[in-house]
Amino acid sequence: MAEKRIDLFIAMSLDGYIADQIGSVGWLEEIEGEGDNGYTTFLDEIDTVVMGHTTYKQLFTLTDTFPYSKKHVYVFSNEKAGTKDEYAAFVNGSVENWLETTEGKSIWLVGGAQLVKKFLEESFIDRFIITVAPIILGDGIPLFEKGTREQLYLEEVTQYGQFTQMTYRKKE
Repeated sequence: MAEKRIDLFIAMSLDGYIADQIGSVGWLEEIEGEGDNGYTTFLDEIDTVVMGHTTYKQLFTLTDTFPYSKKHVYVFSNEKAGTKDEYAAFVNGSVENWLETTEGKSIWLVGGAQLVKKFLEESFIDRFIITVAPIILGDGIPLFEKGTREQLYLEEVTQYGQFTQMTYRKKE
């Protein structure tokens, strides 16, 4: 397999949730950021986007324009695997098999939590770029499921208004 880098670039609440109890990320809009909080800079670094089916469906509730039309887009889905729509190719199976067939070199793992778990289990996340919002949700969809264990190395911390973005690499 050619050299590929997989980045998890995601926002979470201070208590570790990526969405509230009903799957909404609307609470992120309540936080005062700075510019686009590093999003465009990161987006310019990647050529491929991968996400779970629930995250893909939610994307269309957040924007009128598909934001990744200039990227290769893959959606892990048990229901639609092997098909395509106007924006994405739907895949399933192991992350390793998918990585062997995708041409992408700089891959953004958008989410959600189930797909993050799958990538972690197969040890395929190279860089964790986690933006923490100063809000405590108390419940919701956690970024990392119970029992997840991964040793990381802190590389960088950046502040965007009230958001704190931390970049970690896997500890070798």
